Amino acid sequence: MKVLKILGIVFGILLLLSGGGLAVGSVAANKGQAAVNEELAKSGYAGPVDGTVQSVDQTSPVIVTVTYTDTQGKSQTGHGAVAGGKPPQVGDTVSTYYSTSDPSQVVVVDVPGIGNLSGIGNTLRTAAIICLIVGSVLLLVGILGLALGKKQPAPLGPGPMYPPGSAGPYPPQQPPYPSQQSSGEPYPPQHYPPQR
Repeated sequence: MKVLKILGIVFGILLLLSGGGLAVGSVAANKGQAAVNEELAKSGYAGPVDGTVQSVDQTSPVIVTVTYTDTQGKSQTGHGAVAGGKPPQVGDTVSTYYSTSDPSQVVVVDVPGIGNLSGIGNTLRTAAIICLIVGSVLLLVGILGLALGKKQPAPLGPGPMYPPGSAGPYPPQQPPYPSQQSSGEPYPPQHYPPQR
């Protein structure tokens, strides 16, 4: 039982450390998304918004046509380059930034992770909260279990069986020797040297 309490403390500490790391990752992801949005805003692009790919032109760079709803709620269609890795397929939902001066010009960010850093930040934050709660509970239960746990003695078995009328594991007592019976003294007198 003591081993389980110690394991609870160890796993509680590990989960607390993991939760702290995930929280730091969440903050970094949110700062990264803010930096991407700021740089694109300096270039005159707003977003990100979810866009649906309507067509893909396999040129270099890959040009896509997407439909999206801008921040004012208007449905728009635009075309532009794909920034990132593998080109999207028709029907895919992609992270889209659109030009505020000409909404038909878009940039599709299809880099894994960078396209939606705020979503990654939210997932990391949720995982951090779960780890911190579970780690705290495990640590608290483990510490309280060790501090308040009582040592219980092991239960005693029925013990060895002795035949009826016996005194247990000890041999039966012998009658006293004949010399002790006649003198009345149980032990012979002893002589000690004089004390100074």
